[in-house]
Amino acid sequence: MNETHTAEQEKEILALLDRHLRSIWTGDLATYTATTAADVTFFEWYISTQRIDGLEFHLRETAANYRAAEARRRAGQRYEIEHEVLAPKVQLYDDIAIVTYTLLMRYVTDEGVRHTEHNETRIFQRRPVGWQLVHCHKSPMWPAPHVPRG
Repeated sequence: MNETHTAEQEKEILALLDRHLRSIWTGDLATYTATTAADVTFFEWYISTQRIDGLEFHLRETAANYRAAEARRRAGQRYEIEHEVLAPKVQLYDDIAIVTYTLLMRYVTDEGVRHTEHNETRIFQRRPVGWQLVHCHKSPMWPAPHVPRG
């Protein structure tokens, strides 16, 4: 295995990542399904202390979040979601792409702008249907040991 790759390949993977992330905020389940393997695994510290297996959970979660956002908008509330991928690093090993970065989320509401961020590792595998997410690990952005604020 070799981590040599071209700038064009890196650009392709980062565009895939952006399309994949954007599908979550926009509730685009078709794109999310196309870019995510059925047997995907996740560690999401803010959802569960356990590993989450499979695409179906995230399809339900994405749909529920999108319905909640749309309900706010229909009620006349401002609710926009944006993301930025900070300091991305792409490691390409044959048919495996590992992308590590800090995900900055921006929520624009009637109350103003709120930000959250956490570190992510997303692993994509090139399959006959194209690149698909096979694993994601999210880490909070606070020093250990964690001392909750408030």
